[in-house]
Amino acid sequence: MKCNRKIGELLLVVALATVMALLMCPGCLRNFSYAWQMEVIMLSIWLVMWYGNGYVSHFIDRYVTWLDNPAKRFGLGVVGTVVYSTIAILALAFLFDHLFAVNIGNKWQLVWLSIGISVIVLLFILARTFLYAWRDLALREEKMRNELLVARYEVLKNQINPHFMFNSLNALSTLVYEDQDLAVQYISQLSKVFRYVLQAGKQEVADLAGEIAVLQSYVFLQKIRYHDNLHVDIALNGHQDKFYVAPLVLQMLFENAIKHNEITTENPLTISLAIEKGYLVVRNNRQPKDIPLQESTEVGLENIKERYKSLTNKEVIVTESAREYKVAIPLITVSK
Repeated sequence: MKCNRKIGELLLVVALATVMALLMCPGCLRNFSYAWQMEVIMLSIWLVMWYGNGYVSHFIDRYVTWLDNPAKRFGLGVVGTVVYSTIAILALAFLFDHLFAVNIGNKWQLVWLSIGISVIVLLFILARTFLYAWRDLALREEKMRNELLVARYEVLKNQINPHFMFNSLNALSTLVYEDQDLAVQYISQLSKVFRYVLQAGKQEVADLAGEIAVLQSYVFLQKIRYHDNLHVDIALNGHQDKFYVAPLVLQMLFENAIKHNEITTENPLTISLAIEKGYLVVRNNRQPKDIPLQESTEVGLENIKERYKSLTNKEVIVTESAREYKVAIPLITVSK
């Protein structure tokens, strides 16, 4: 498909060069040798302007993109086009004059002509760039929606699976008899978790403060079950209002840590959450327990990585050692 596009561009250049040659020299139709010479000249100019300006455009894109800074990119594109076109047409004039003994006419008129051709090329490149950018953005948004649906499903599935429901109801039934006030709190926190999970799928990003709030509700439920065998340390030092994260990611990471590690009096589990160098880092001590293969964390982690590819150019970093498991997710800032 890419090859077909290249051939199509080449045929378009040939057609435009032919039209330009006929417009500049209508009488050339009666003189084949002169018409052929004019066609070669115009085709050379169009090829140099088309592909040369394309290279200049790609070179500028490496440093300033249309999406990041469109005004600056446009200015640099115009300057680059004018400078390149002037140098290129003077070089072509010298080449035809000294190597082929062909006079291609007034050089400065050709400079203006080449700039006009380059403007046409620039407009074409601009239109194509925006069309491709629009297509990529649409694909990325669609992929993001799919990833959010998968994430929402995974978290919701974990929350309402029979084991979770059984453990939650069992803890609640015990609390009703032992501590009715705590039972009321348990129901309240459980409803917050479910409510947030159901709403989170509507967002591409969520403010960190909201994620921390529902995470604390989830931790509250788990500590009722594991008591002092589960230690959680959340140390964000008041940065919650400055950043955003992908919805439900923190809860998924905490769930994975709890699900895949032994939690006993002899081997308590410690999960910490902190901000380190632009990343939100979740780490826990490793004491893995045997679990069915289908309950592996790989699907959840891959889902998180794919979601972040659509949100930022920073990658999710997973570090594993004999004693510690750590996942670092990029913090996102959103302009308001």
